Amino acid sequence: MTLGNKSKEMLSNIKPPGAQGKFLIGLACILLLFCLFWSAIIYAQQKKRLQEEALHKAELVMAAVDANRAYVQEVLRPKMYDLLGHDRFVIEAMSTSYISRVVMEKFKEDLPDIFYRRVDINAKNPEFEANQREKEMIRYFNDHPQAESWQGISQIGGEQYFMKFSPVRYNETCLHCHGKPEDAPGSIVEKYGRAGGFFKKTDQISSVVSVGIPVGEGLRRIGEFALSVFSTVFLSFFVLYAIIAFFFNKLIIQNIRHLLDIFRLNLTDQKSEQLYRQARSMDEIGELKASATLIARHLEENRRQLTDYAENLEVKVEERTKALQESDDQLHRQMQERNRELQTLNIIAELITQAVDLRSILPKVLRQTLEVIPAQGAGIYLLRPDRQGLSLQCHDNAPELAEFLSCDMIPHQILSETEGTSTPSTICETACGELNFFNSDSARGKCLNIPLCCRNRILGIMTFTGYDVGEIDPRHRELLLSIGRQVGVTMESLQNMARLMQSKELLQSVFDAIADLVVLVSPDGFLRMVNKAFLANYDFVPEAVLNRHLEELAATQPVPFALFSHIAQVKLLEPVSDFSQLPNGQLFETHFYPAFDDLGELKNIVCYAKDVTQQKQVEHRMQQSEKLVALGQLAAGVAHEINNPLGIILCYTDLLKEDLASLPDKVGDLGIIEKHVKNCQRIVHDLLSFARNQETTRAPGSLNGAIEQVVSMVSSQLAKQDITVAQKLDPDIPLLEMDTEKMKQVFMNLFINAAQAIGESGEISIASRRLRDKGQVEIVVRDTGPGMAQEIQNKIFEPFFTTKGPRDGTGLGLSLSYGIIRDHGGEIYVQSKPGKGTAFTIILPLHGA
Repeated sequence: MTLGNKSKEMLSNIKPPGAQGKFLIGLACILLLFCLFWSAIIYAQQKKRLQEEALHKAELVMAAVDANRAYVQEVLRPKMYDLLGHDRFVIEAMSTSYISRVVMEKFKEDLPDIFYRRVDINAKNPEFEANQREKEMIRYFNDHPQAESWQGISQIGGEQYFMKFSPVRYNETCLHCHGKPEDAPGSIVEKYGRAGGFFKKTDQISSVVSVGIPVGEGLRRIGEFALSVFSTVFLSFFVLYAIIAFFFNKLIIQNIRHLLDIFRLNLTDQKSEQLYRQARSMDEIGELKASATLIARHLEENRRQLTDYAENLEVKVEERTKALQESDDQLHRQMQERNRELQTLNIIAELITQAVDLRSILPKVLRQTLEVIPAQGAGIYLLRPDRQGLSLQCHDNAPELAEFLSCDMIPHQILSETEGTSTPSTICETACGELNFFNSDSARGKCLNIPLCCRNRILGIMTFTGYDVGEIDPRHRELLLSIGRQVGVTMESLQNMARLMQSKELLQSVFDAIADLVVLVSPDGFLRMVNKAFLANYDFVPEAVLNRHLEELAATQPVPFALFSHIAQVKLLEPVSDFSQLPNGQLFETHFYPAFDDLGELKNIVCYAKDVTQQKQVEHRMQQSEKLVALGQLAAGVAHEINNPLGIILCYTDLLKEDLASLPDKVGDLGIIEKHVKNCQRIVHDLLSFARNQETTRAPGSLNGAIEQVVSMVSSQLAKQDITVAQKLDPDIPLLEMDTEKMKQVFMNLFINAAQAIGESGEISIASRRLRDKGQVEIVVRDTGPGMAQEIQNKIFEPFFTTKGPRDGTGLGLSLSYGIIRDHGGEIYVQSKPGKGTAFTIILPLHGA
């Protein structure tokens, strides 16, 4: 074979692209062209926008320069001519070109990237002689006198600039310096000579002004942006291309190929096969066309056969009727047997669905199975938990079955559904190739064993005795395998149910063992589980709270999970903690823990609340005590240092009074000094009393009597302020071990503070009662004053803290009261709201601290 023939043969073996290949190549070209087109449009638009911005900047610079030039030309220069005369010319004040360049040089100090030049052909100053590019622009403006500007992108010094050129036209005022040398000011001729910059004409264009804005970086970014857009669109179209290719192949090409496979399998004659081989060189559409041609030919052939059948119809009908009768009889018998088997399966399925205990259904399953299986007896073995053998659970007419069977944990041949009737003489290798249930050959000839499996895991076997294992009916085999699967699934379900109930009881026991409040809430806010502490705290029963919404429950009971309504609006990804205070004053530390499933989806939220009211109160009292101790020590030192100088001042005040007795004005001034010094001594005395912590002398005393004495002392002063006092004293309060004078001091301080808070017209109430269950006494002093904000309540017992003026108190009254109550083993706290008055509550033990 020659080389040419080989090449022709190789080319003939190359199959042209199929329908899918042609479609995908065309689609790829379209998408690629669209990507390029879209990127080019974006690049052009961004470049146009950059040029517009650069043009705007250049126009601003041009406008600023033109304004400077116009001012010099129209205002400053004529004024200078008037002052100096037409023969004098100050370049720094009268030359528009010079001033424009100087202004732009100052301008470039802040914006060094902006490019500005004003040049001329045959310029006076050689530094501003037009270069080749600028000379071209001068020629352009001379060729196009109507043009006022030209703009575009140019390369300058390796950088790209957006350039705007504007022509400079000379007028009559310009010719004074740029006309004839003999007419020009002498200072210009002296500085620049007579060679350059003269003999200009009006409306002549020999000079241009150019402004350049750097755009190289912007063009680079636009290019990068266009490239990124191209990449993004290309990747998006690539994904779209892959999706289209996938669905085109899945929905069209594969269906066509499946149809063609059907055609191939039905080709029976040689002529059809030859025609189909010729079609294989085409794509799928061509092949489908050839196959349709074959179908048409076969249909024609079948039409001819039908014609032949019609001529011999009577004979053929008689033969077919006889065959159908025989088939119908056989089918009827099979249907009866199948109905019986299905009835057995339905009964077993019904038993299984009603099952709550495995041991109760296994004997019933055996009896139903023996009704359709020709065996003498049967039994069910289940795998022991340690997987070291099988234990007999029940049997029916099979007393010879052993109570226990050992098993080898080695793989053997599986009793599968695909096996035919060539099953070994005994089926004892069963259940997922995992177990061999009998070790002796003699046992294998006596029993038929069916696996009880679920999800490829052995759970037990169903053993039949007195069954001829050498002639296993395939229908019986399929029925037994179905029963084994059903029993296996039921066993798995019951075992899972038992484990689930055990886990639920364990979880509930863990919940109930927690002494704090714990609830399990679904992400949408419904209660799924609560512990006993939660039920006991709110006197609930489980049926009243489970499956209720947490916000619905919070509307009837003050639960400490108010933050849940906020965190439920977002996807909780990590634990959240907060403090929640109920209307009754209880303070809870709350925690919210998200619980996720294996897929990372939020399934539940564990809400935990711990009552920290007493803890916070103890911490507050400790902080208050520490402040009192520290400030007491500081106050003692300060008071001692101040007391001695105050005594000296009073002494000398008395001496001065005697010396100045004849001067009443001076004596009055000394009286003012003496008054304020004594006020300072009173403050020092309070400080010393606060710092010394005088020893409390306790004796049995009447609490109600102390209250009545204080009320009697302040009643007259309160009456002047139109303040009434209401008393509600419990007569059952016994004598208390207390320092009566100090307790009266406490009540006096509270009454004075209440009266000062009320001002004019109000009410102060004081009530005492015995708390028998706690062994305590409670005293409440309540006023109708303006109340206090929370930040003031937090500092009310701190030394020197006061809301009064400097002359109305030292801020030590409540601190001293707090210390006295603490010395008696009691507590004092305040409750107040702005606009609703204030209440001080004192708790004292009945039997002393």
